[in-house]
Amino acid sequence: MGVVVLVSLLAAGCFGVASVLQHDGARRVRRRAPLHPGLVADLVRKPGWLLGIGAQVVGVALHLCAVNLGPLSLVQPVLAVGLVIALAVQRLSGRRVSRRAMFAAGLVVLGLAVFLAVQPPQVLDAPADAQRWLPGLLLAGVLLGGTLVVGLRSRDGLRGICLGAAAGTLMATSAAMGKAWGALLMAGGPPAVLTGWQLWAAVTCGLGGALLSQAAFQAAPLGGSLAAMMAIDPVVGVGLGVVVYGESFATPVSWAPRCLGLLFTLVGVVLLAWSQREDPRRPRPTLPLLVGDGTTARG
Repeated sequence: MGVVVLVSLLAAGCFGVASVLQHDGARRVRRRAPLHPGLVADLVRKPGWLLGIGAQVVGVALHLCAVNLGPLSLVQPVLAVGLVIALAVQRLSGRRVSRRAMFAAGLVVLGLAVFLAVQPPQVLDAPADAQRWLPGLLLAGVLLGGTLVVGLRSRDGLRGICLGAAAGTLMATSAAMGKAWGALLMAGGPPAVLTGWQLWAAVTCGLGGALLSQAAFQAAPLGGSLAAMMAIDPVVGVGLGVVVYGESFATPVSWAPRCLGLLFTLVGVVLLAWSQREDPRRPRPTLPLLVGDGTTARG
């Protein structure tokens, strides 16, 4: 499992860097309604945002490798490290990092260490029929619908958190579908992947999650929007891994430490989001070392 953890950490690092760059780009362009097509047209003119997309593409490729090498219940929680990476990138760009944020980041790392230390043995069982997918997709759909409805009816901070949660739900669902590609490839080669519904459903969910994440970044500070994505992703990912792929979350002996580790991680994510909340009296920080487009952030 060491290779799976390493690849997952590399993916998390790419996602963390991508989130900072994309958030900065989204906060520099004209404010638009969520899911407005003009938002993407504005963003593609920002070099920093495009760099963020490049980092995200690399992260997605690494993520797909990880979920096809190991269980979702291992890979998805590790992605929470991306929020810690995002914090480090912000610090390198000149933004002050509070003690609360440092404590929260340490809690995330501690929680993941406990969670990974008691990883149960896995007997992977790739699903072959819709009956295994239906319960998981229904639950993910309910969560997605609820967060979207609340997010689209809310303003600013709450909107960003809800849209971030919706984006995280879609991304975790996309990862679960992407995990099926390996089994399809082994069974029938590239034609089986190209003709399978999992490929196109995963691409659709991934693109939808990416679009929602940009709307979330526009609506709220990075801490709140990204933390919502990072908090919901492991919950949905672990759930789909157990329901769809028959993964083992824990043994009777490891159940308590696994839950405790996951709880520490989620609490750390929430505290990190709280520590990164934006003070409206202060100008928005920019990333001059990372985003060289010569523009200034909207005040």
